[in-house]
Amino acid sequence: MENKKTKIAVFGGSFDPITFAHVDIVKNLERKFDGVIVVPSGISPFKTEALGVADGKVRLKLCKRVFASEKTTVNGCEVKRGGVSYSSDTAKALAKKMKDASLFWVIGSEEVARLHEWHDIDALKTLVTFYVVPRPGFVPAADVLSALKKRKIKIKFAPFTGIDCSSTEVKIDLAFGKPNKYMPSEVYAHVLKTGDFDPYARYADKLYEYRNDYRRIEHSYRTAIRGAELAKLYGGNVTDAVIACILHDVGKAVTKEKLDAADDFSEYPLPTAHAPIGGLIVKKEFPELGDEIARAITVHSTGDEKMTLLDEIVYLADKTESGRNYPSLEKMRFLCEYDRNIAMREALAEIAKLESSGDCVFSRRALEYYTDKCGGAVVPEMPANEKYAVPAQAKSTEKAVDVATEKQPPAPKNDKRSEKRENDGAYAIAHAVAEELSKHKAYNIDIISLEGKTIIADYFVIASATSTTAVRALTDYVEDRLKKQFDIDPNKRDMDREWVALDYGDIIVHIFTDRTREFYNIERLWADSTVKNVERYED
Repeated sequence: MENKKTKIAVFGGSFDPITFAHVDIVKNLERKFDGVIVVPSGISPFKTEALGVADGKVRLKLCKRVFASEKTTVNGCEVKRGGVSYSSDTAKALAKKMKDASLFWVIGSEEVARLHEWHDIDALKTLVTFYVVPRPGFVPAADVLSALKKRKIKIKFAPFTGIDCSSTEVKIDLAFGKPNKYMPSEVYAHVLKTGDFDPYARYADKLYEYRNDYRRIEHSYRTAIRGAELAKLYGGNVTDAVIACILHDVGKAVTKEKLDAADDFSEYPLPTAHAPIGGLIVKKEFPELGDEIARAITVHSTGDEKMTLLDEIVYLADKTESGRNYPSLEKMRFLCEYDRNIAMREALAEIAKLESSGDCVFSRRALEYYTDKCGGAVVPEMPANEKYAVPAQAKSTEKAVDVATEKQPPAPKNDKRSEKRENDGAYAIAHAVAEELSKHKAYNIDIISLEGKTIIADYFVIASATSTTAVRALTDYVEDRLKKQFDIDPNKRDMDREWVALDYGDIIVHIFTDRTREFYNIERLWADSTVKNVERYED
């Protein structure tokens, strides 16, 4: 009888930096395949313009720290080769080395539309099946899938959905000093020590230097996040889009007189004059960026005729970032994804209605230009209750669940999640932790469900202790209980005098003194009144 081929998933990427989204994919792949190979790239052929990509040896080292396991190996062939990395070269090498294996090349659904552009795709398609992990907002079109099928490019969709988290967003967060939401602790510690993966900080710093207030800086942050989304959606240069969006309002608190500029801004209504001022600031402060980014900033408020793709991205990002508050915002965000030209036309038409915008020659020209360009196309109806469509085969996200060895404790009455909990081993462990803490005089014990909020864990268990000595004692009791009952040890311990965190993968246990718990106030960060995800444990 012929031996069945082993199925190997090959997960390549820049990992610049590694995020929980990457970790989640690898965990899911480990459940589906006989083995997983993580391949950090040297330089991606699609990211040759990327700003500040960390050294390949650094990324390889971090990948080995984060991903290496019994089922997952980290292959440094592309980093060692140096230069631009092509998947076809790596696939040829792996196929030659692993002749008895079937290779599945893991990609995100955002990559499907440009698979035909991949280097040597006709050779690559004979070596691998593309294993597509769906990502929110990136649904391959039917005609794209049909064209790939005709070219005999084999595609299989993963039965889990990738987490909506990107390396670009991580870098934007770092630039604006946001708390770490997306990086494993080993990676974040490296960032804090070295400054790697933080290429946008110098641009965000200019917002402070030019006296932007907190509210304006937060708007710039959200615009940068939105600009990255739109650049990926439209196939634009993500790096340029992020830089332009960070700096688009840099001139908001600057007058022409303060800038000492000879330029005439009289054609710009007063509320829009900050845009050309910002363009001049960028030319002065960052001449190496060139004219395209400065122009995108100059026209981001008024628009103009014959706008470039970058101009459009910055304009639409500014108008549809998540903090905006106007009646048609949701519709505008939908139009951005439906048709860029219609989105531009409708956004310009909305601006033209505002009395504060004045009679602006640039906006008038822009509206005429996009009205002609749309050729009478009507605004479509937005799908009811559906922001993103997801392929039917990819609607459920797999999660790791440790099967508890003890009977599941009864869920509280009238709890809508009770059916889930009856089969949720992670909740059984969380309940056992709470019970053990209560037995040894911990108090104010909360079990917080993190479903749909993060992949860090499924549950937090949070408790207060009477003293620093009690914190340590309770830690020992919890570790002993879980070892005896479930045969598990914490993956990691973070400890100081007044706070201990025990990371069990699906469960993270926090034990505080009162004053430390009040200071960090984790419940405030993770509680959700709409779904009542915090359960107070009581005997």
